[in-house]
Amino acid sequence: MRRRMRVLAPALWAALVVATGALLAARLLQRPVAEWLDVPLEHGGWALLVTVAAIATLGLGGASLWHALMLPRLVRVRRVDRLIAALGAGMAALAAAIVVAGALDPVLARAALLVALPLWAAGVGTAVLVVAMLVHARAARTPPPPGTVLILGAGLRGREVGPLLRRRVQRGAEVWRDAVAQRPDARIVVSGGQGADEVRSEASAMAEHLERQLGVPASAIDLEDASTTTRENLRLSRPLVTAPGRAPLAVVTSEYHAYRTAGLLAEAGIDGTVIGAWTRPSYRPGAIVREALAIAADLRWWCLAAAIALEALAVWALVVTQQAGP
Repeated sequence: MRRRMRVLAPALWAALVVATGALLAARLLQRPVAEWLDVPLEHGGWALLVTVAAIATLGLGGASLWHALMLPRLVRVRRVDRLIAALGAGMAALAAAIVVAGALDPVLARAALLVALPLWAAGVGTAVLVVAMLVHARAARTPPPPGTVLILGAGLRGREVGPLLRRRVQRGAEVWRDAVAQRPDARIVVSGGQGADEVRSEASAMAEHLERQLGVPASAIDLEDASTTTRENLRLSRPLVTAPGRAPLAVVTSEYHAYRTAGLLAEAGIDGTVIGAWTRPSYRPGAIVREALAIAADLRWWCLAAAIALEALAVWALVVTQQAGP
């Protein structure tokens, strides 16, 4: 329970911050929204809906569009990357259509805003995730000296670690060196198997980089070279990081991936602190959207149920507003 609360607490604080900001913004926008959508001023729910839509479009839509621009610079372009790009284009097109509809026919704009309610909710959920990431990162700045440093794998560039993975490995080596001063027996575990488009396991490339480029002795490194997902990283590395004398554990991954990893660590019942390695700012927006999609996939049935409930609520509100008029 204590492990899960360390993950839930940032999410609760983030939800409070985003909700407060949305309510304040809706209050400021109440009059212009009423004029734009041709609704009575006292119908403040429309201002809140427009605020939520704006947060979703600027945040989730903007990040997804930025990711589309970054596709040529990625080490590997996967199907999910193209999906994110399409999501950004779709949200931008929808927002433009609603703005135009508001000028031509406010009824149509109101209908589009309501029907897209699950999409707006997804965007606000992503905003909550971003704030939760920041809260978690601040809390994880001063972990205790670890007995084991677990570095999670990422894509290779040929036979070598790619830029993203290189930063993880460098950060892991820094954490390990700081620990060695108090824990001479501290170890590094590198975790990552061989992807379908990779010529070797990520763990072997990471170990080689630690030895040749960062001066970490091979005797201090353990390899887990069969995993292909974060869950497998943690599950297959468990015997290496929970052996007697190996605690406490520090897990090193990219900063955008740290919060979700902390959740998976708690889910696996493993005590540890997750430390984020610096990530290039141009890469962060798309990476955060990918993390949001991964969390949604983990909670797919809850997300589907919520989407159905929100869409039913939107249809009901649409019928009511059409019957009542503006």
